[in-house]
Amino acid sequence: MRDGRVVISVTGALDLSTVDVLRATAHQEIETGARQLVLDLSAMPFWDSSGMGAVASVYRRAARVGAWVALAGLSSTLEKKYRLTGMDGVVPLHGGVCTALARPESES
Repeated sequence: MRDGRVVISVTGALDLSTVDVLRATAHQEIETGARQLVLDLSAMPFWDSSGMGAVASVYRRAARVGAWVALAGLSSTLEKKYRLTGMDGVVPLHGGVCTALARPESES
């Protein structure tokens, strides 16, 4: 962690068999002081509803302590599905990690 910033890279599918790892890792980072958390999903080929639920869980935990969460690097197919859920209005999506970390203060 640097200056409260943490990037968690997700590789492989984010589904019922893997969401607990993401959730536990992100919650631990938040509990130990992360205030800017970016989930790098550029190496994630698939996610199901449990994966999106894990993102919502991370967002709720972060919001309780005044931290923010952003997603970065979704493929165009997964991005379309994410936007259809409307969650992009809650947890913002960026093209890459650097863009997410440089987000305007109005997104905090």
